[in-house]
Amino acid sequence: MKILAIETATEICGVSYIEDGNVIATVEESIPRQHAKSLPLFYEKLVANTGLILSDLDGIAISIGPGSFTGLRIGLSYSKGLAFGQGLPLIPVPTLTALMDSGGEYSGAGLVLLYSHRDIVYAQDFTWDNASIPQNDPGPYQWDDIKRKIKKMDHVVHWGCDQFINDLNNIQQGNPSAVIISILAHQHFDEWVINKPYDLVPNYISPFEVGERKH
Repeated sequence: MKILAIETATEICGVSYIEDGNVIATVEESIPRQHAKSLPLFYEKLVANTGLILSDLDGIAISIGPGSFTGLRIGLSYSKGLAFGQGLPLIPVPTLTALMDSGGEYSGAGLVLLYSHRDIVYAQDFTWDNASIPQNDPGPYQWDDIKRKIKKMDHVVHWGCDQFINDLNNIQQGNPSAVIISILAHQHFDEWVINKPYDLVPNYISPFEVGERKH
């Protein structure tokens, strides 16, 4: 199975190519607000380095959110453009699941955090059984509410929350990466694949819903 994976949900922009479970090559960089310009260049570089033939792919994986509104829109639009030209399916990969997996194996209760803006973070609960297993839907939360929860967790992975975590010692930085997106897409292909992704949209999860959530 051959899959091209794209990650643009954060300031990280990347493309990765996986074949039969083996990651062949990755082009990736932290480039805030430059995804629209850089993503096509990264793809062209990956093709040049690997000889990848688009029509040979079994699908294109995309980090589907939550995350940066602009980044998610750019990544999905580019993925659709590549997919539609060859009639390829898309594999939407939950961004927080990929971020949680980037923190390695763990036991007990897990929590993943992705910074949104001001004091708002996207968060989701997980447990581990050979992979991270979601225990609820991702949602936006205020940091003060999440901080109380962190202290009760066995394993916490974050991205972009450095300004908040000075006094917390059970939290580690994750790694948003097209590599993780490609691996998860390969593992969950039959479960997640969308053969006609015309109406697929990013999982934006508006941060303005935070006031309506129950903690």
